[in-house]
Amino acid sequence: MKRTIVLILSFIALHSSWGPELKWLCNPVLSCHSCSLAWFACPIGVFVHYSGYHMFPFIALGTVSAIGALVGRLLCGWVCPFGFLQDLLYKIPTPKFEMPAWTANLKYLVLFLMVFLFPFLWGEQTWFSFCRICPAAALQVSLPSAIMNGIADISWATLIRFAFLGGFLWLAIYSSRSFCKTFCPIGAFLAPFNFISFWFVKPPRQACISCLKCDKTCSVNIIPSLRLSRQIPPNRHLDCIVCHDCQDACSSTIKPLANGSSSPQKTQ
Repeated sequence: MKRTIVLILSFIALHSSWGPELKWLCNPVLSCHSCSLAWFACPIGVFVHYSGYHMFPFIALGTVSAIGALVGRLLCGWVCPFGFLQDLLYKIPTPKFEMPAWTANLKYLVLFLMVFLFPFLWGEQTWFSFCRICPAAALQVSLPSAIMNGIADISWATLIRFAFLGGFLWLAIYSSRSFCKTFCPIGAFLAPFNFISFWFVKPPRQACISCLKCDKTCSVNIIPSLRLSRQIPPNRHLDCIVCHDCQDACSSTIKPLANGSSSPQKTQ
């Protein structure tokens, strides 16, 4: 509940501009800076722009890297509006499935090819840029524009963007945080920082009793029990979104009995 409240407040705060803006500052979540209500710039859009003009994005790269070094992917779990939308869609009662493990590597190809290489080779406006298919841009820019101007003005580029948006939203209903796990270039950029960030999810103070509650609550299926049982922070994993759900679920400890043996007991 606490994280849900923070996500709602973050969504409102990020999209509440009445004119002023801070587009010189990158906020590492999936939120299109072309949205008229957005306060901050999207780092992916900035990277694509600079790659297209063969320039190095010193400020954007430094800002996002500094945030990653401080908190890893914490903003993915607590601030990102598109991640929050996926969480809501996953609550729809339907059969669920897990994405194949190898699909987690796709997001690194997306980051390298569609954010850096293709715009560098063919310019910012290339059809192979991530911004062309960005679901956040489709929701925040293309959809409002289509509603205001009518479907007659919808281009093929917009239809392609809507198709990707529909596919990602449909997949989010059946597989938790599927876009985050398989396609998000911001998540791919921030992922390595999980191993060095100052922020970490605390392992249990008592010995793990392997109740596996943490695994059941993990929205990105990283099996946090494998780390918690060894007193390793579970966010030392590329795909962890630092949501702390596993920490909240870990409500068991080991209480010594009178005969010296141990027995699991819930803490209140």
